[in-house]
Formats: sequence, C-alpha cells, structure tokens
Amino acid sequence: MLCRLVIICLLVLSSAQAGVHKYSLGLGAGLARLYSSDDTFFPYQRSYGFQAGQRIGEWWSLQFDASYARLYDDTTSGSTVIWRPAKSSASMAWSGTRLAVVIERSLFAPEKAVNISPGLGGGLIIWKMIDPVTDSLLKRPGVHREVVDYAATEIILTAQATVNVALTSRLSLDWSVRADYLTGLGAEFESGVKSSLDKLLAGSCLSLRFSFGRRYGWRSEKGWTSKAEQPLAVVYRKADDSDGDGVLDELDKCLGTLPGVEVDAAGCPRDTDRDGVSDGLDDCPGTDAATRGMVDIHGCPVDSDFDGIADYRDTCPHNRVGATVDDTGCPLDSDSDGVPDGIDDCPNTLYGVDVDRNGCIDLSMFSEPMVLNIDYSPGSFEIDPKTRERLKKLTGVLLFVPDTRLEINGYTDNIGTTVANKKLSEKRARRVRDYLVALGIDSDRMKVFGRGETGFVASNQTADGRAKNRRIEIVFYY
Repeated sequence: MLCRLVIICLLVLSSAQAGVHKYSLGLGAGLARLYSSDDTFFPYQRSYGFQAGQRIGEWWSLQFDASYARLYDDTTSGSTVIWRPAKSSASMAWSGTRLAVVIERSLFAPEKAVNISPGLGGGLIIWKMIDPVTDSLLKRPGVHREVVDYAATEIILTAQATVNVALTSRLSLDWSVRADYLTGLGAEFESGVKSSLDKLLAGSCLSLRFSFGRRYGWRSEKGWTSKAEQPLAVVYRKADDSDGDGVLDELDKCLGTLPGVEVDAAGCPRDTDRDGVSDGLDDCPGTDAATRGMVDIHGCPVDSDFDGIADYRDTCPHNRVGATVDDTGCPLDSDSDGVPDGIDDCPNTLYGVDVDRNGCIDLSMFSEPMVLNIDYSPGSFEIDPKTRERLKKLTGVLLFVPDTRLEINGYTDNIGTTVANKKLSEKRARRVRDYLVALGIDSDRMKVFGRGETGFVASNQTADGRAKNRRIEIVFYY
C-alpha cells in the first residue's frame, strides 16, 4: 500500500508543472528556536506565518514573510523540540513578531515541478520578554540606567532556502529553512544587558502557497539569449519617422525625442507648465509657476523633508522626518520643549523642564549631586529667591519620576563653633526639604543631614571660598 502511494505521488509530481505567475500568497506553520547567549535554553517550539511574493524576473522573486512565535525557556528539557511547553518549568517567555523581505533566486527553470530557491534579505523583529506565570513584561536597565521594559524592535539579517513542490499550476507546497541574525540595532539597554542579548533565531516553516496574476514570459531576459530574434539594421527613408513622435523626419525639427513625449507640429517637446519636464512624461502637469527649478524628474514638486509641504512654499524646509507641521511647513511644538510634535515621545512635559532629543525628561541631571550655593545671611537658614527658582524646576522633574529619592546635606564654613555649625547646617538642609514638601514632594522620599564644617570645597581664608563652603548638596538615588 505504501509503495503504491509513493508511486502515485511521483507520477503527480512528474506531470505537474509550476505556473509562472506574478503574485503569490501563503500560510504556514513550523518551528522556531532562539539561541540564547545566557544560561537560558529555548527549544524548538511552534510558530505561525504568512507569506506574500512577487516575481521580479524569470529566475528572481521578492518574498515578504510575517511570522509569530512564543517561546518558553526550559533548562530541564531533555529534547530540543517541545510541542506543548510547560509554563511551570519556564523562567521566562520570549514573544516575537518577525517581518522580513528576502530576494530569492531559483536554481532550476521556474516551470519545474520541484525547485530550490536560496535567498538573502533582512527586516525587523519586534520582541519582548514576559513572565510566564503573570504574563507581565520583564524589566531591565535602560541606556541611562533607568528601568525600562525588556522589549525592543531590532533590525535582522536573514539567510534562507526554500524547497518548492508544485501541486497544480497555481498551488504549491513550500518548505523553508532560515536563520535570522539579530544585529542589536534598535535595542536600547544598558551595555551589560545589551551584550547578553540573543543573536540568532532559527526557524523552519511548511506552508501552502497560492499563485495568481497573469503568466509572465520575461521577454527582456529571453531577448539576450536569442540572437536570431534581434532585428536587422533598418535603413530609413526620407519619409520615415525615426523617433516615432508622429512627425515625419523631413518635417521634424527635434529628431530623437524620447518615447512618450508629446510634441508640437514641428516635432519638438511640449512643456505646458514650463517646469522642465516634457508633457507625456510629466506626472504632475499644471504645476504652479513658482515650482520652476524645484521639481523632480517626474515633474512633481520636491518635498525634501517629507512633511507634506512642497519646498517652494515650505518656510521651514529642513524639518526632522516625522515632525508635525503647520500650513507653512514649520514644526508644531505643543509643550514648547524644542522637540516637534510627531517625533516627541513625551508630548506633555512641563514647561521649562530639560528634555532629551526624543522630548522626554533628561534624567542625566540625577547622575551627580545638585549643589545649591545659597546666599545666606550670617546665622540664617532662609532660601534666597534664585535658589527657590532652581528648586521649582527640580520639583517639576521629581513629580514625573516618583521612584527617585533625595539626600539633602547641609555644609557650613569654619566660622563659629563646631556644634553650632552642625546645628545650623541641619536647619538649612531641613529648610530645603520643607520647601520641596510645600511644592508637592513627599517627605518620605527625602533624608536630611547636617554635615557642619566638613567637606570643604574651597579655602576658608577668603570670603569667596567661605561662600562656596556654605552650601546645600542634594544627592539622588533609587
């Protein structure tokens, strides 16, 4: 019985002939494995995918692949393939969506029933690490050591090979094997975390593909191999039209016009809107006279910053790509932080708060202590107006980062007794804390210390040096 089935399959394949159609769509399922660089172990597990293709030559095709897999690590597994992973034995789960474009080249003639197509390409992989029990995102240190989601959108490089088996002229069974190299581009983590990221995703997929669209003969390629079909040299007579513009050569004042160009009675190209691109080749006829010298090769107005406002009426022609602009092409910045709407990742930051290039609060200010050289009167602990303004700006940032804690240290010069200076420094530190509390900062986030006449940063022999020593230092920590 088995022998008969094999013989029937061979007869079907020998009689089948692949169709050379322009487009194709496919659905499939397979296995995927993540090769981790740490102590975790991800066996081969189920994945699902969708494919779309377009033939771009007799031997070449462009393939788009979208697939999804959720992989659980299991260091206790004795096998490299797990059909139904146990969440209870997993410490983490990797969830990834893969989007890739690959150029493939058939090794055999396209009409063959069985073909092999190796290919190279690249794309994106959108992944995240999840707690398998709570199904919540894991956290890791970011670039500035802030706590961020353990997720990223990375650029990948892909190598794959596909075996195509034609079932009918439009239906085929495809088996592909691929390897994706995760470049790390797009993963924004602290260097120690980034160095331990996974580098390879291997996969295999079996899919059913349907081809459609008109059959292609690819005459452009056949013409190179068939010299017999090349036309002989043509001897033009005086009454011929050598450039095919509808005007006989004896009347044509502009011989050699390009195909498709509209000409006048003298055989010369028309350019109705005078933008330098002839009618017939102009995709944007009737452009404004102000666009002269500012159109592309197709006769359409140039928009060099891709903001939807053509350069000839763009008051701000060099915006960052993605910025939201007004009718004059200038960027909108609703929170006035210097980062235009559209590319502002934090569009509602407080006015006057320093932000990074993405429009989010710049947390680098917390990497070192804030020094407040308050202009104290002798024996006083009141805060001067200039320092109050600095503390107001600090409060605006602290309200957005509630996990940040403060250590407020007071220092004095060496004028007076040691005991008195220690008490005075503590009063001054408490005064700063009370002012921050009045501005809305929780007192539980702050610790106060009176350091007295210690930790001098300048000489006490001069008035300027003693003023520098009379200070408040705020240390930030988590």
